[in-house]
Amino acid sequence: MDGFLLIDKPSGVTSFDVVRSIRRLFPFKIKIGHTGTLDPLATGLLIVAVGRATRFGEYLLKQDKCYVVGGRFGVSSDTYDVDGVVEPVEMAEVSRMQFESVLSRFQGDVEQVPPSFSAVRINGKRAYELARKGKKITLKPRKIKIYDIGILSFSYPDFSLKVCCSSGTYIRSLVHDIGVACGGDAVVTSLRRTLIGNVSVESAVSVDVLSRENIENYIFSIDSILPFKKLSVSHSRSRWFVNGRRFSVNFSDGRYSVVDESGKFLGVGVVCQGVLMPEKVFAL
Repeated sequence: MDGFLLIDKPSGVTSFDVVRSIRRLFPFKIKIGHTGTLDPLATGLLIVAVGRATRFGEYLLKQDKCYVVGGRFGVSSDTYDVDGVVEPVEMAEVSRMQFESVLSRFQGDVEQVPPSFSAVRINGKRAYELARKGKKITLKPRKIKIYDIGILSFSYPDFSLKVCCSSGTYIRSLVHDIGVACGGDAVVTSLRRTLIGNVSVESAVSVDVLSRENIENYIFSIDSILPFKKLSVSHSRSRWFVNGRRFSVNFSDGRYSVVDESGKFLGVGVVCQGVLMPEKVFAL
């Protein structure tokens, strides 16, 4: 039962709601956790770690991601999406040519201020907890990267975009910033995460499909989801690895999913100057 579930999250529930639903499907106590929150409004790929896979979920948190986002010009929201307090904003109509010109400014390295209603911590408190209490929040800009941004549909005031970006990018802030750059404001009306690293939502299933009888069939092995190449070691050296011993290998520098000769996952290791160093061991 150690591995990852690929879930197609529905709108209207939190990522923690999904985790709770999955936990109920196990007749015994087991660790369950997601590897990157989706807003309640959002749908799409949510990778859920099961059992000892929770120890390896951190390697998925920093992966690049792709989204399909729907937006609307001429309105503002305290949460930057339609789940917040939405108000009209005076704004001249934007042409597709103007829209494309503005989008080009958001390609590449960008500084972005996270939304007040976000999970960013301020003195140990989540920003959204303070925002809900009406407290004034000042968040510092962060450097993010937009690898690809393009128009999927446009009929003012509504539009949809495909966005591929670095981890830590807030799509709600991106849409808000685009709206401001177009001379007004814009909010997110829909959001769907389609890709995390090389893992696609096309491989995901609805929570409703899962049951106590079949859930094991939907669990992917840890090394099949981790974003690293495999490094195979002999049975004798596998003992060295799981016991924390370093040894020489003929592999390039980098991080690897380490397996034994039979393909059994042993953990994650880092090769530096021809030496394999165990970083996080699975087979204890």
